[in-house]
Amino acid sequence: MSSDVEELLEGESGLNIDQDHSLDIYPNAEVRIVRAQYSILHVKRLCEQRKELVIDPDFQRNEVWESKQKMELVESILMGIPIPVMYLFEMKNGTKQIVDGRQRITAILDFLNNKFSLKDLKILRSLNDKFFKDLDLKLQGIFEDYQLFFYIIQPPTPERVKYDIFDRVNRGGTNLNSQEMRNALYRGKTTDLIKEIADSEAFKKATEGGIRSKRMRDRYVVLRAVAFYLYYQHILIDPDTMRPLEYKSDIDDFLAKTMIFLNGYLDEEKKKRLVGLFERTYERIFYTLGTGAFRFSSASGKKRPINMPLMESLTLLFLLDEKIEEQSDVKERINAVKQELDESGLCKGNVDSSRSWEARLNIITKLL
Repeated sequence: MSSDVEELLEGESGLNIDQDHSLDIYPNAEVRIVRAQYSILHVKRLCEQRKELVIDPDFQRNEVWESKQKMELVESILMGIPIPVMYLFEMKNGTKQIVDGRQRITAILDFLNNKFSLKDLKILRSLNDKFFKDLDLKLQGIFEDYQLFFYIIQPPTPERVKYDIFDRVNRGGTNLNSQEMRNALYRGKTTDLIKEIADSEAFKKATEGGIRSKRMRDRYVVLRAVAFYLYYQHILIDPDTMRPLEYKSDIDDFLAKTMIFLNGYLDEEKKKRLVGLFERTYERIFYTLGTGAFRFSSASGKKRPINMPLMESLTLLFLLDEKIEEQSDVKERINAVKQELDESGLCKGNVDSSRSWEARLNIITKLL
């Protein structure tokens, strides 16, 4: 059995592509893809001066190309050999993010910025040991004017379609899950926020180390907790409509829009406050409920896995009432609510429907 199967949370939904049944959400989705070409010099301006092309450094796979790959790429460009087309996602504000071709663009810009010299070239051997600045002006011009070809996936292409395209063009030995894609596509203050919370001792202690960081499962559950808390507080704004974000049972769209919103909303002070709030909340949960807080009891006595919807529900409860642990017999009352949630079936199956989320909310808010 693979480690991914062993790590699966009870009631988990929406993380792995092969688990996700949301593909039927967009049978008639509009997919808009255009073709473009830019010179290497223009790509440099887009990345470094105009900040319109974003190279995401935080990705699950190995980011660093071997030296041989970089050298062969530069040599191919100098020889005029075409290189494969690359893919970009265009955001509502016009910013473009590299989906496929990140290593190639990074290597090209690093050479252009004299960060490495050429080594072990097989054909253009006279260029070995030379930086870009050492090339004659003709070769510099050939390199700067070389045309790179892109497919640009534009709005209003749905998030679910973006993930499928992202998965196909980046597919290697391991298919990406939804959180790995989100982490690459919406890199910024939000990814820093959820990583800090997931890496905190408070989170690890409250979850008994039962939600591992492999494949970003820990960041996924943290993102969900943050998103639903801010949703309940009416803080989230839909970046497409600039109106309050609605949750319509599409967890991928909801989490993507949450990340886009937070990347613009958060500053260092707000991020620090949110990290502190969630750390204190997980500390309070562990102090109040001890081990097994996020697990349902078992008649057989066998320990059940952490239940994701239960964890979300209890986290939200403690976030909404910062003094709930001061209530008399609070542990017994929470255990009674846990039993109700378990018996209701609201923490398994189609847990991401808006109806299920609202039903769980109605149960836990009885304790407020």
